[in-house]
Amino acid sequence: MNVWKTVLFIFGVLTGLALISVVQPAGGIRLGNISLEWPTLHEVLTPIATDDNTSDADQAIQTQIAALRNAKRKEFDDFCTNNPARIYLPNNDTTYLDSFFYLLENANDNVVRILHYGDSQLECDRMTGDLREHFQAQFGGGGVGMVPAVQPIATYTLDQSASPLLNHYCAYGSPEFHAGHWRYGPMASMSRVDGSASFSFTTRGEDKFPHCQQFQKVSVAIKGSGTIRVRTADSTYLLTTKIDADSALRVFTATLRHKTKRATITVNGNMDIYGIMLDGKNGVAMDNIPMRGCSGTMFTSIDRKSFAPFFKQQNIGLIILQYGGNSVPYLKGGKSIGTYADQIREQIALFRRVAPKAKILFIGPSDMATSIGGRMQTYPQMSEIIDSLRTAVNSEGAAYWDMQGAMGGNGSMVRWAKSRPALAGSDYIHFTPRGAEQISQILYDTFLLYYKFYRFRNGKGDM
Repeated sequence: MNVWKTVLFIFGVLTGLALISVVQPAGGIRLGNISLEWPTLHEVLTPIATDDNTSDADQAIQTQIAALRNAKRKEFDDFCTNNPARIYLPNNDTTYLDSFFYLLENANDNVVRILHYGDSQLECDRMTGDLREHFQAQFGGGGVGMVPAVQPIATYTLDQSASPLLNHYCAYGSPEFHAGHWRYGPMASMSRVDGSASFSFTTRGEDKFPHCQQFQKVSVAIKGSGTIRVRTADSTYLLTTKIDADSALRVFTATLRHKTKRATITVNGNMDIYGIMLDGKNGVAMDNIPMRGCSGTMFTSIDRKSFAPFFKQQNIGLIILQYGGNSVPYLKGGKSIGTYADQIREQIALFRRVAPKAKILFIGPSDMATSIGGRMQTYPQMSEIIDSLRTAVNSEGAAYWDMQGAMGGNGSMVRWAKSRPALAGSDYIHFTPRGAEQISQILYDTFLLYYKFYRFRNGKGDM
């Protein structure tokens, strides 16, 4: 059969089918119990509106998705506007913490450092220990972070000792603890070694803080010269410093072959030790830096060479400054409150200069009570102090968290102290370990909400 015969055959078949479509009776042609029905010519020649129907369905789905997203955004905006536990962001910028969250999501490739400075509310690794546990459980990491060479207050997470016993000098507190200079480093404290010294570390608190128990990176921040050895159960690592005594702070790091709970550092030489870091190989490292009696206004006095290089060398995602409680009883009027707020603004400006990529969160004072007319009540000036601090912090481009508001506002410290079990001490100032755990949980849950909204905005997950 040639080509033309094939074409004529196909044309004949199509013509026959078209004729049947035209002449067939309604309901088709019945052959016994069987009904044969062809589509009409009109049905064959008219395009099926499948695309339009599908488009309408897709549009309806997209409308519903947009409505749900808008509802979730409205719910988040309502939290940011009305919830007492919200984070007050500079210029109400909901993207302020995005770069920090990005680092957390990529913490498998590097150590992301969080520094938590504060007053005596942080002693013993209170609050920081709980926050660290939450962050490391969510984003990975290990170790207890940066600690001083000589720990004046024992912590729940680390046993450490120094031999011989060295002095621990501070940029804050009583003058008897001052070093006679301002080279205090990133922890606002230091110890001096002239000769030889050894420092031993063993993590503890595994039941409550399991994720910080093992570390794999040991770093020493110093100014000076000498040798540093890190010894574990199976290996010794040698770090030799060859720097002039007048040079700036340097950080020397040993990455261990295996994770460990114990390490001993031996130094020989002449050096100021500004901090020792016990970190995981990656993930989150969170430093607990408590300062008893400190108002948080002395960072600008620290020698910049012993301070600034640390922030340039480390991958710092967040700096938390938690102060105000030690100043509350002494800030009586608007002038003194305004002066203190200006001093805090200067500290934040310093941190923004030395760590321009890091985000800064200032945590205001907790509720505090004093006897007024024979009754324990919130300090009358508390609201003015919090408002002034929040305004100063936000105006300097940092975030603010109102710890008193998160606790429940005025009178909450009395309620926390009278709860059973007690969440605050009988001084109506400090949290108990259980109270510190509770307030840390509130803060972390708040962080987590902002993190989920970050993922939601970037199409990475649901809220």
